[in-house]
Amino acid sequence: MTESENNNNIRRKPFLSQEVLAFTIIVAAVIAAGLATCNTPGKTIDTPEPANHNTDMKQVLIPKCDLVLKYSHETPRKTYAYRDSEDPAAWQIRCRDKLKELIVCNFRFDKRTVEIHHTTVTDFGKIHSLIMHVDETLSIPAYLLVPNEIKSETPVIAVQGHGYVQGVLGIYDDYHRAFGVALCHAGFVVLAPEIRGFGNLVDLAAHSDDGRRLVYYNWGELMAYTLVTDAFLKGRTLIGDTVQDLYAWGSYICEYTNQQNYSVAGISYGGDLALILSALDTRVPKTFVSGTLGSMATIFEKCYNAPAHCVPNILTYMDRQEIASCIAPRSLCVHYGELDVPSSENFSAAYNETALPVFNEVQKFYGTLHASGHIRLVISSNMKHEMDTVALVAYLRGT
Repeated sequence: MTESENNNNIRRKPFLSQEVLAFTIIVAAVIAAGLATCNTPGKTIDTPEPANHNTDMKQVLIPKCDLVLKYSHETPRKTYAYRDSEDPAAWQIRCRDKLKELIVCNFRFDKRTVEIHHTTVTDFGKIHSLIMHVDETLSIPAYLLVPNEIKSETPVIAVQGHGYVQGVLGIYDDYHRAFGVALCHAGFVVLAPEIRGFGNLVDLAAHSDDGRRLVYYNWGELMAYTLVTDAFLKGRTLIGDTVQDLYAWGSYICEYTNQQNYSVAGISYGGDLALILSALDTRVPKTFVSGTLGSMATIFEKCYNAPAHCVPNILTYMDRQEIASCIAPRSLCVHYGELDVPSSENFSAAYNETALPVFNEVQKFYGTLHASGHIRLVISSNMKHEMDTVALVAYLRGT
C-alpha cells in the first residue's frame, strides 16, 4: 500500500464527467508539485547552499512555530452511501456504474493475446511465464502456477501490493509471504500478474525514444509518480487501467482452466485492486483482501499512503465500504494483522481506527441481502502488514 511495505520486505477512448475531469487537473497539479520534491521515507533532500553569506537575511524568514498548520480537506458527504429505504440490488447497479466512471474503467476492449514466454518446472508444479499484449505500445507479464495435483476447480488471481511480484512468487521474502506459491502448494492454479508501475513495469515508457518517463514505484529511488499524474491529466487512472488488466487476466485464466469463475486474493494496494475487480466482475465467487478496507481519507491524511489508490473525487460519492458492498452476496474475507496500526514507522497502517467501522457497514449490507454468512473478518495475532497464508488457504478451501 505504501513505500514502507518493502521494509517488510488497446487504447481506449477516455470518458469522464466534466466535474471529474476538472478535478483530475487540480489533483494532478498538486501531486506533481508536491511529490516531485519529495524523497523516499527516511531520506532527505540536501539543503541548498546559501546564495550569499549575508546571514542577516535569515531574520526575514518566519519560523514554522509562528504559523497555524492544522489544515484538513473537508471530507464530503457521500452521495452514494446506501440507505435502508433503497432497493439493495438497484443500489449496487448504480454504485458499480459510478465506480466504473470514476476509475475510468469500462471493460470494453478486444480479447488480448497472451503468449507463453517460457516454462519452468519446480518441485510443486510448473510455472508458465506469460506475456499479455495490451496494445501496440504495451505488453505486461504474469506467472501461471500449475500444481502437480490440482485440488480446486476454481483458479485464483494473486495480486501483489507495493513492491514486486517476486514476493508473491517467493523469490523475495517480504510481506507478501509467497502467497502465490502457498496457494499452488495447496492445489490451486494461480495467476500472479506483475501490475503497472512495479518491477519490469516501473516505467511504462522505458523503451520509448522521446524522453518520456511514466514511472511509479522503485524502492530506494526518487519517486515523482508520473504514471499516476500523467493519467489524471489525460482523463484516466492508474487503478482503473490496472483493474482492466486484471479483468483481462481473469478471462485468460478462466479459458485456460475451462472454468467460468475465478477467485481473487490481494494484499494492500493489491487488496484494493481485488476489491474493485470483484465489485465489478461477477465471475469472482470468493475474494480475500488483506491489509485494506479502511476509509480512503484516513489512509492518505494519516497513514501516508502512496497515490496508486487515488481516484479523483471518489469520496464525494463513495468509500471502500460502498465498493466492498457491491461484492455482496458473493463471499468476502477481510484480513488484518493486529500489529498493522498507525505509527511513525508504519506507512501502511491498514488496521487503523476506521477498519472495524467500515467492515461493520459492509457486514450490515450483507445482512440486508440475507448473506451474513458470506462475509468474515480475520485478525491475525502478532502479525503486521503481511499476508496470512494459512488463513488465505483455509478460506479458499472453504474451511
